[in-house]
Amino acid sequence: MSDTTCHHVIAHWVTDEDQQQINEAIAYARQIGDLEALPLLLARLTQPCDARDAYRAQKEQGA
Repeated sequence: MSDTTCHHVIAHWVTDEDQQQINEAIAYARQIGDLEALPLLLARLTQPCDARDAYRAQKEQGA
């Protein structure tokens, strides 16, 4: 089984649950006007990540 943990400085989402948590954090940051958090959250959400690719490949093999 390959490693499905992101080891980047800014941890990216790997699982669908991770992605949902980041989406909720973005909504909350927007709601309270936390403009400093948004770039970090967007980086976590949008950048490519080998761990996420490995997770997706494992998920597809198991389906």
